[in-house]
Parts: sequence; structure tokens; C-alpha cells
Amino acid sequence: METSKVISATDANETKTEKRSTVKLDAIRDIEKQMQKLWADLKIFEVDAPDRPANNSNTFLVTFPYPYMNGRLHLGHTFSLSKCEFAVGFQRLRGKHCLFPFGFHCTGMPIR
Repeated sequence: METSKVISATDANETKTEKRSTVKLDAIRDIEKQMQKLWADLKIFEVDAPDRPANNSNTFLVTFPYPYMNGRLHLGHTFSLSKCEFAVGFQRLRGKHCLFPFGFHCTGMPIR
């Protein structure tokens, strides 16, 4: 004869709540704050327009087609945008004047 133990629904739903340590998360957040402050102080992501026009061989332009409101974002957007970001950063490190304009759809025409 086989015997089985009956577990009540309340016993099965009871779980121990453990407090998890947030030491790693706190350390990562501290590093993030330090880096953001450093970048803000050094103005890493701020570039002024040159005083005089640069020659065409020393410029780099990237555009990215903005996603339409009627479609979902997908991995292709991230893939393409990351290539643009990398290219602009790389060319800027090489000393080129880079422009990565933000696109707007301002014609007022409906998107189908």
C-alpha cells in the first residue's frame, strides 16, 4: 500500500521571504554616478561647432531614419543605430568634425 502526504494549499503557497543583498547593485550605481559626473565635468559628449568651416575631407555626417509611430521597434533599429553611434565616435576620435542630426517628421502627412 502506498501512502502519500497531503499538502494543504496554504502550506504550498507559503514561501520564505529572504532579504537580498543590494551591495553589488549599490556599487554599480555608485560607479554610474561617478562616471556621469566625470563625463559632465569633462563635457565628453558636448561638441561646439568649429569657428570656421572645415574642409570637406575633415567632416563626417551620419543620419538615421527615425522609426515611425505606427510600427514597433525591433532589433534592426538597435543594430543600425549602434553602427551609426560607433562610426561617429570613431571618426570623432580620428579628429573629424562629426554631425549626427536628430530627425523629425514635420510634414504633417499621415503615415500609412
